Amino acid sequence: MNVLITSIGKRVQLIEHLKQEHYIIGVDCNELVSSKEFVDVFYKVPRYNEKSFIKTILDICKNEKVDLLIPLYEKEFFDLCDNRKKFEEFGTTLLLSSKSIIDICNNKLNTYEFFKKSNISTPVSYSKSDIDNILYNNNEKKELKFPLIIKPIDGMGSNDVFKINNEKELSFFKEYVDNPIIQEFIDGKEYTIDVLCDFFGNVISVVPRERIEVRSGEVVKSKTVRNKEIIDSVMNLCDKLKTASNDNSISIVGPLTIQCIYTSNKVIKFIEINPRFGGGVPLTFESGVNYGKIFDELKSNNFNIKKLHDFKETLMLRYDEAVFK
Repeated sequence: MNVLITSIGKRVQLIEHLKQEHYIIGVDCNELVSSKEFVDVFYKVPRYNEKSFIKTILDICKNEKVDLLIPLYEKEFFDLCDNRKKFEEFGTTLLLSSKSIIDICNNKLNTYEFFKKSNISTPVSYSKSDIDNILYNNNEKKELKFPLIIKPIDGMGSNDVFKINNEKELSFFKEYVDNPIIQEFIDGKEYTIDVLCDFFGNVISVVPRERIEVRSGEVVKSKTVRNKEIIDSVMNLCDKLKTASNDNSISIVGPLTIQCIYTSNKVIKFIEINPRFGGGVPLTFESGVNYGKIFDELKSNNFNIKKLHDFKETLMLRYDEAVFK
């Protein structure tokens, strides 16, 4: 099967895993990316916000006879969704959830509202206007409990994520961080959960990964954990997310990367949902979930979901490598 992956950057392990089963076409707006050396063929493409971006991707899908299109960069998602049927005309399946699901996931305030509406436990969150009302209304100041976490509503990774310890810091960072969301700080173990869904919104695999050590927003030490409470809670979340789609024909599709905190009192607080592969997903591959093989079965309609895909508990210790030319 021919698989096109966008914004490949340094996603070498993802590419190497899928390359075991498929012919991999990689694209990026930057030609100096390490993953370029590991794909079967590479194309430099326009940036996501250039008018020629979609046409270029469509042309590549047509010329390379692409079966499966896997986008990795959130800012591409809406335009790709808008052109899903055009890709299908070339026989290309877009491995991406519906536009309404992406709208829930890519805006952290929308995610928070979804969690609240669905009775899913999550940290209390505030918009900038909420905070302004609290700070400048003495009757409401008692609502705020420090520390807090502030980050961009549409942020990715650890960029512009700060811990706030007092009102003075809050006053500064709410202006410093562009379009922020401010969240209650939750102490506990952090987990990222790799979820894979079929083309009809059915969950195939749920693999929790404990985040032992993180550097610049990307996990460097992690282990997969068979935590039934987390797995069951994620299944409940996915059921509710599936019904939140406004599109009749499509809901949750392909990868979801879900983050939660597991407190010492065994309370699960969900933080984020990302409708794409996370940076630590190679650990899930190594734990026994062969995404490359599953993609083949999904495309050929040979996949029969009787129970969640099994996985083994595995430890990952990452290190840096380099490409020299």
